[in-house]
Amino acid sequence: MQKNLSVSLGQASSKGRKKINQDFYDARIPREPQLTHKGIAVALADGISSSTVPQDASKIAVSSFLSDYFSTPETWSVKKSALRVLAASNSWLYTQSKSSQYHYDMNRGYVCTFSAVVIRSSTAHIFYLGDTRIYRLRGKAITQLSEDHRLRVSEEKSYLSRALGMDKQMHSDHESFAVEEGDIFLLMT
Repeated sequence: MQKNLSVSLGQASSKGRKKINQDFYDARIPREPQLTHKGIAVALADGISSSTVPQDASKIAVSSFLSDYFSTPETWSVKKSALRVLAASNSWLYTQSKSSQYHYDMNRGYVCTFSAVVIRSSTAHIFYLGDTRIYRLRGKAITQLSEDHRLRVSEEKSYLSRALGMDKQMHSDHESFAVEEGDIFLLMT
């Protein structure tokens, strides 16, 4: 007997010590037949602290990923769809910074960390840039699935080595895992 994919979602967000909340989260659970062809998608982005438009970069990254991913051809794989959409989002964010008052300093422009989980059938696909993390809780074991993209200069100092909008070319990591009943995926920043 085949089981249907069933998910429940929860979220919490706080601006922390900042004046504004720099992160943005959203999810899409489509109806059939898109549920079968594309699965469900959850994404989280966090604008970089030095930026003057961090919340805009985060919202644009998540919103465009979720709308554009579900607009890709059904014949494309999850990986191809997601990476193409991320490349387009990266290009748009990078261009926004380069054509704005922030062209002289990308650290003040449209740059954000990004993580997404797409669950299709019995497989979870993860995509990430930066240090927005993805964990899986399975039973009593928690496993960090993503790897922080940070360049460590010293014990006290490190810098993002990858993020959406940071460079002209986007380099996102992708991995896939079998999903088991009861798995919990946590996207955190």
